[in-house]
Amino acid sequence: MEGFEGGCAVITGGSGLLGRAMASAFARAGTDVVIADINGEAMATVAAEVEALGRQALVVHTDVSRAEDMDALADAAYARFGQVNLLCLNAGTAVLKPVLELRREDWDKVLGAQFNGVLNGIHSFLKRMAAQEGERHIVITSSMSGVGRADLRSLNAPYVTAKFAVTGLVEVLAAPLAEAGIGISVVCPGMSVADPESLRGHEWPMASAAFYSDNLLSAEQVAEEVVHGVREGRLHIFPHRKGREEVLARHALLMKGFDQAERTAPAIDSA
Repeated sequence: MEGFEGGCAVITGGSGLLGRAMASAFARAGTDVVIADINGEAMATVAAEVEALGRQALVVHTDVSRAEDMDALADAAYARFGQVNLLCLNAGTAVLKPVLELRREDWDKVLGAQFNGVLNGIHSFLKRMAAQEGERHIVITSSMSGVGRADLRSLNAPYVTAKFAVTGLVEVLAAPLAEAGIGISVVCPGMSVADPESLRGHEWPMASAAFYSDNLLSAEQVAEEVVHGVREGRLHIFPHRKGREEVLARHALLMKGFDQAERTAPAIDSA
């Protein structure tokens, strides 16, 4: 998707750290913005920032875990702007607990937003986007938690589970959506914070956060990487360069499993 000017971007989780930064980044690139979230006051602030950049903004209270809310969001976006050129399924939440302390309610809360929210967005928007003309692109927010080392994130099991799921969803959707003229990307940030400089040398409670302590990025930096990634049609958008090391480390763990399997192959073949 090369052209943003005059388009419409819908952003779930639009008043959160990354959602707010994406709203401003897309507005600067020339799109009007639909801001979907559950925090009315924060959404109003983001809408004012978009309008200050010379673009139109629409605020829609949306609980992404509710299919009817996502249908209503799509209705509102198309009623106001007549098109959706960029759909950013970004809403999410996390519950940090040791695995043995997690309750069903914790899993439901995280998966309801992080995975079901994405599925609801796909169901509510995809057919309408496929029927319209012009450039169209979907951005789904995953994380390095969805492509990296799960063993670094034992306090964040529901989140990791959801992020791996949405990464797989993007990868399986890419080819059929391309046939329909729709691009798709999965954005996988590492550690994104409001003020990276203020957190240099901070001690992080989780190994995955510590891994990125020398590669902290602001939400604005991540949002700009998303803009570049969408323009270039990237399937995977990796704002944090340190993530390469983590993916290679996970790949090494997978290859270890193959090595172990190959050592036992003669015994299996002769059985």
